[in-house]
Amino acid sequence: MEKNKKIIAGIAGAVALIAIVAVCIFAFGSGKEKKITENKETTTVAETTTVPETTAQPKGISMLTGEHISEKLAEKRPVAVMYNNIINAIPHSGIDNAGIVYEAPVEGSITRLMALFENYGKLKKIGSVRSCRLYYCYFALEWDAIYCHFGQSKYALDFLKSDAIDNIGSFNAESGYYRTSDRVAPHNCFTSAKGIDSSIKKLGYRRKYKNGYKSHFSFATDNEKISLQSTKQANKVKLGYPVNKPWFEYNQKDGQYYRFQYGKKHIDDQNNKQLHCSNIIIQFVNATLYPDGKSLDMTLTGSGNGWFITNGKAEKITWKKDQKKGRTTYLDKSGKEIVLNQGKTWICMVQNEYSNDVKISK
Repeated sequence: MEKNKKIIAGIAGAVALIAIVAVCIFAFGSGKEKKITENKETTTVAETTTVPETTAQPKGISMLTGEHISEKLAEKRPVAVMYNNIINAIPHSGIDNAGIVYEAPVEGSITRLMALFENYGKLKKIGSVRSCRLYYCYFALEWDAIYCHFGQSKYALDFLKSDAIDNIGSFNAESGYYRTSDRVAPHNCFTSAKGIDSSIKKLGYRRKYKNGYKSHFSFATDNEKISLQSTKQANKVKLGYPVNKPWFEYNQKDGQYYRFQYGKKHIDDQNNKQLHCSNIIIQFVNATLYPDGKSLDMTLTGSGNGWFITNGKAEKITWKKDQKKGRTTYLDKSGKEIVLNQGKTWICMVQNEYSNDVKISK
């Protein structure tokens, strides 16, 4: 019996000793494991927080500028606003937000501007807005744009009232416009983001690009800069319009062409910034008069010559358009479509008989 007690006591002592050793091993061992685990967890957290792709918002590409914008904005149809451009109508409001601007002559050798907007949502004052000429409708159609104007020539009225073009005018959505007291009529008509959007809703127009619509222009990719092979320097560009006498001056530091007219900087009074663009396209066209002997019309189909100007250089181009509602393509000397630098573009229609008045210089 006494022997059994000794055996049991010995076993108990051995078990206790083993337990003590195990506890020590576990304590020291788990301390080392904990340190490694913490290091691993710290490393994992650090790697996760440095990967922006996991939280990045999806982006779209602007059809107008080739730049990154939100997907929602990239799907949105642009609006094309007719700008009054006589001296009584300046400064302009909101035009700095436009991605594309068309300039073309109307009666009396003055020009009007058509500004294409994607991002106009915060603008309370856009204009002053002026009346339509038929050829501007075809410019707007090339971009699937909703065309905004106040008034129209008699030769454009039937087209505007048809289903051929979605438009916001004085005859169908006058409430989308307002007049100010700082200028005399007709130079004091303006619209706003609210006025445009309420008119689109009222008229039931589609808000997104039509199915299958493809970008009008090809743009340089990110971090790519198009440098023309031409040796013709283009640091100053005079467009040759006789009334407003506009010109652009190239800034080598930012690659932008800054606009002037009426002898001074062309300013947007909503942000006090001078208008500028990355690309200038000059398109030489034939112009004729309607039977009334004063209303101007332009031949926009067929082909003709022009200039493409970007990044301090200019090259001769050819333009082609198969049908009135089609897309104008601009081709380099090898017959390939030109590639534009990302950013804003100014497209200028110049009558063939005045092509020599266009001056591109160092």
